[in-house]
Amino acid sequence: MSFTSYVPDNITFKAQNNTEYKDLNSDDVISVDNGTVYIVDNYKESGVYDSNGFLCPESVLLRGEQSYSETVHKNISDAKFIDETVLYLGSGYLMMHFGHFLVEGIARSWALLCPKYKKLKVVIAYAEKHELPGFIRQFLNALGVDDENIIVVCEKTKFHRVIIPSQAINSNIYMMPIIKKLFDCIAGSLVDKKYETYDKIYLSRGAMNDGRTFGEKQIESIFKKNGYEIIYPEKLPLNQQITLAVNCKDMAGTAGSALHLALFMKPGGRVIQIKRNSTNSDNINTQKLICDLCGLDLVWVYGSIETVSTEHFTQVPQIVGVTPHLIKFFDDNNFKYDESDLKIDESEIARYKKQLHKYKTRKLFKKIVNVPVRLVSLIGITKHGRRIIREYLYKKFNV
Repeated sequence: MSFTSYVPDNITFKAQNNTEYKDLNSDDVISVDNGTVYIVDNYKESGVYDSNGFLCPESVLLRGEQSYSETVHKNISDAKFIDETVLYLGSGYLMMHFGHFLVEGIARSWALLCPKYKKLKVVIAYAEKHELPGFIRQFLNALGVDDENIIVVCEKTKFHRVIIPSQAINSNIYMMPIIKKLFDCIAGSLVDKKYETYDKIYLSRGAMNDGRTFGEKQIESIFKKNGYEIIYPEKLPLNQQITLAVNCKDMAGTAGSALHLALFMKPGGRVIQIKRNSTNSDNINTQKLICDLCGLDLVWVYGSIETVSTEHFTQVPQIVGVTPHLIKFFDDNNFKYDESDLKIDESEIARYKKQLHKYKTRKLFKKIVNVPVRLVSLIGITKHGRRIIREYLYKKFNV
């Protein structure tokens, strides 16, 4: 697998190496009798608690280099009881976001590949009462878990026994080989031959309509001219997205969750990730771990022309365009384009500036209303209740 970058010299990242971590097997689990699944606002304390009310660190979602104390204690005396032995798959808001689910929420699901755990009911926990996203049910169904064997917990719940599989993915540190087997198994159930497929696809953010990414059409048009099919993932059912990923040899797009579909690609392909912000912040490390895991080449290209520097995870509008780095990539890869393809799209720049102004105005207004909102939210008895009130008021104020 090769890694090629077309970015400014001041843009760097520390590459991680999957091979430093041993793979998992059916013994890489812990069993907690009378374990309580407990989810709180702080994901570092969400997980499984033992019969004495102490947090099992093995159940906490690892992100980066964090380590967790075994001394976290909660009152579990009022937890409701379900007399089942269950497989714990995780908890928290990361379960609800498709991209984060692909690289974090699914990290314990590898155990479903093992015959000894395959018939267990599974537990997923949410902080609030939400309908389980359809993609999670589809993934679990593809792994042999029927809907009636999926237990969604939104309040502390004790079980006869909780089996906690080790975490096979830490999205910034490692992805273990068994995860590729997991995604291949899912693909085996969800790929549908009725869908047309393409060797080269470009995954566009154009259908998101969130007012956060501008200028992509100009880049898309050059990729399209060079044989890439433009795909809008949000418009397609999950099995079609997976079918496209399994059958493509080249996957391109701006940095984001869509490119994590590369987890379904076959070895020998290539991923082209276009950087859409101007700071070091990026998810390129996660994408490189994916490509290393799946045997894919990775190309990283700088595409940002933003005037206000942003982080990767942001609500601030971003704009991309045909940068000198993209032109170098095009030339090195024998892309066809003409001068009209490189012309700056003034209408997109105008839209970007307008949205940026709206964002700054809304941010200022939020600062103004923040104090009264927080004062009113004090009527909420619990921390969770206060947060719900704040979110309701911010929504009412449209900030």
